[in-house]
Amino acid sequence: MNRPHNNYNMEKYHRFESWLKKNNYDTWKTYLGYMKQIEKDLGGIDLEKINSTTYLKKLRTELQGKNVFISRGESDKSNILSGFKTYIDFVSETAKN
Repeated sequence: MNRPHNNYNMEKYHRFESWLKKNNYDTWKTYLGYMKQIEKDLGGIDLEKINSTTYLKKLRTELQGKNVFISRGESDKSNILSGFKTYIDFVSETAKN
């Protein structure tokens, strides 16, 4: 797999980064890399601007049907989907505040 770049625009997902750190995600940089990869695979959609978990879940399903995603190894797919789920959890939790 082309590993996601860990130096992804930190400003873009600053709130997500802070949430990951607050919740003791030691690999927070990896999660930011997953977000970059997911956005790229979805054709450049800016996920940070979406605050509907229903729509994010729809996009996660759409991602799973894309050839670029299907062609990845099982481990890569699992990691990316886990990252997407974590982002949806973040949106869900922070929407309540």
